Amino acid sequence: MSFDLLFETRNGYVAGTVVGRIDTPEELLRKVRAMVHKALDSNVTRFLMDERNLDFRLEPHDIIQVANHLEKHDVQILGGRSACLCDPRRRARYRACETVYRNRSLSCQVFEKEEAAVAWLMR
Repeated sequence: MSFDLLFETRNGYVAGTVVGRIDTPEELLRKVRAMVHKALDSNVTRFLMDERNLDFRLEPHDIIQVANHLEKHDVQILGGRSACLCDPRRRARYRACETVYRNRSLSCQVFEKEEAAVAWLMR
């Protein structure tokens, strides 16, 4: 099983819901590409990603591989911002993503509460 991703445009940001499983770098890249295409199509670069029902299985090495690919393709120049709600049992993996992405000038932060995520996203 892979994952499903649905987008909803809200006032100033795009809300994305991801369910299923991501266990390869290629699947993570597919998710990020979908976000980039949505940003380009909608001219909105702020994302609230609800991944609480996503089985995220990537290890730090995989995350670094994906981040390097994104940096190589200058994704950071889009100026996007991504707030992520995750399953608390996978918080350490999401924190690894957050750190790796930030080290490549990609604005990403993990949150427990949607209200805090939206406030950070919209500031």
